[in-house]
Amino acid sequence: MPREMRRLILDDSEFNEAIRVFVESREQMFHGATLVSSRISGETPLEAELTVLTQSRQQSTVKLTAAHLAAAVIAYCFAYRIPLPRSSDKSVKRVPGGIALDIMMGKK
Repeated sequence: MPREMRRLILDDSEFNEAIRVFVESREQMFHGATLVSSRISGETPLEAELTVLTQSRQQSTVKLTAAHLAAAVIAYCFAYRIPLPRSSDKSVKRVPGGIALDIMMGKK
């Protein structure tokens, strides 16, 4: 059975916005920290290194895995009402022009 693939590409500013909102919305993980900067630190699998400012005004570095980055992009899509299929395989990767969310639909 053929599988369908869909790709959404967030440019760098959209991806940074997705990460910023992710940090702000994950109180248990970031304890009220605010995002200072982010950079891609690994390509395969995709990883990001964030610099955050804690509530005590200390800078801290946090690594996010591909699963966290995918969650951030999915939440961004949800916030902007970009429809995504529930039952699909999703992955993120670096592509020219930004970060891609690849969506595979159909049986393997």
